[in-house]
Amino acid sequence: MEQVKQGRPLDDKYRFSTLPNFNKELGLEKERVKDQQRHKATQNHDGKNGRAFTSEQIKAANQASIVEYANVAGIELEQTGADEFKGVEHDSLVITPSKNSFYWNSRQVHGKGALSFVEQYEMADSNLNNKDKFIFATKKVLESGVSAGQTYQVKKEPFKFNKDQLDKDNKINRVWGYLHNERGISSQTIDQLHNSKVLFQDKYGNALFLWRDPKTKEIKGTSKQGTKVDHQKYGKRGTLKVIEKNSTTGYGFTFDSSNMNGKTPENIKFFESPIDAISFYDLSKAKIKGGLKNTRFVSMDGLKKEVFNSYIKQTSEQLQKEGRTLKTVALGVDNDEAGKKFVKDIQSKFSKVKYIKPSEKFGKDWNDTLKVYRKIESKEKDKTPEKKPVCKPAVDPKIAEMMKHRKDRGLER
Repeated sequence: MEQVKQGRPLDDKYRFSTLPNFNKELGLEKERVKDQQRHKATQNHDGKNGRAFTSEQIKAANQASIVEYANVAGIELEQTGADEFKGVEHDSLVITPSKNSFYWNSRQVHGKGALSFVEQYEMADSNLNNKDKFIFATKKVLESGVSAGQTYQVKKEPFKFNKDQLDKDNKINRVWGYLHNERGISSQTIDQLHNSKVLFQDKYGNALFLWRDPKTKEIKGTSKQGTKVDHQKYGKRGTLKVIEKNSTTGYGFTFDSSNMNGKTPENIKFFESPIDAISFYDLSKAKIKGGLKNTRFVSMDGLKKEVFNSYIKQTSEQLQKEGRTLKTVALGVDNDEAGKKFVKDIQSKFSKVKYIKPSEKFGKDWNDTLKVYRKIESKEKDKTPEKKPVCKPAVDPKIAEMMKHRKDRGLER
């Protein structure tokens, strides 16, 4: 990424590029063309020449709403944002209703419309050949009764933070217990984030990670993380994890290194979740007193190029006004197929972006790494022999009384 050089400003293309240009640069335009080609290919399977469906039926199945189909088919989804749903069984499944598209991160599969969704997600493990799978999937969508040619409409409203949900005494006891005991985050870091007004506890004990605008500090959205583990209710993940409704696109949970004194950090690091970002910062304190300096930490709540684009642009503009430049950009996303693909996509255009990859020996993300570090730290502490207190010999009561008598008479030297 020639645009990010030590001591030099990012050029105009990197600093001021519009979101559409970024999307084109990052390969999203190619994905759109592929979807169009795939749509044309499926239209050949019509009623002519003895085939099962007419072109109109196939078009209807292609355009049917994914979210509406999932509701009819009993595929449980969880709304995690104003324009985002995630699968409950497979939380790496992300659906964007406004585009009627889905992306299954763990399998690197994506598509548009209910027909593609049934073929690539619902029937992913089917033994049918592609032709039979297509026929079966088309039949399922058409018989579901989901309206053709309509996308699931999302009513977009400006985000409004509900202060009434906060703990009335401003306590964070349950959040502290979860983050410290379950996630290994230090009490110092938890207190720092709470004092910076980006971490709060709601009245149900959930952690609220506030998305504050870097410039205005206005709250643009919220990531909510449960503190009570319940696998029966929340599946493999075990806890509540949602983005509050109408949270602003292009924003995420973010915080800056301590002691910035109002200045904008010259380095920026991106992560998949608030807890991963905090974990990396906490780990840095093991090497650097007080943790990494001059750095902005950003959670994308997934792998979102629009968040990456937005914070690069906002941070660069802030620094320009201060007469300084953005020095480094790094991605601390998960060490899995989806994370690696995201890094590859970004680095294909901006080669100077670094991948700070969690070690596979410790897990797939930075919180896994932090928890392993805490266990090692605890074992080392247990090995350190405790200093036994030096006990003074007991003094005979008669001698003590005699010494007191001598002192009272002024005889003790």
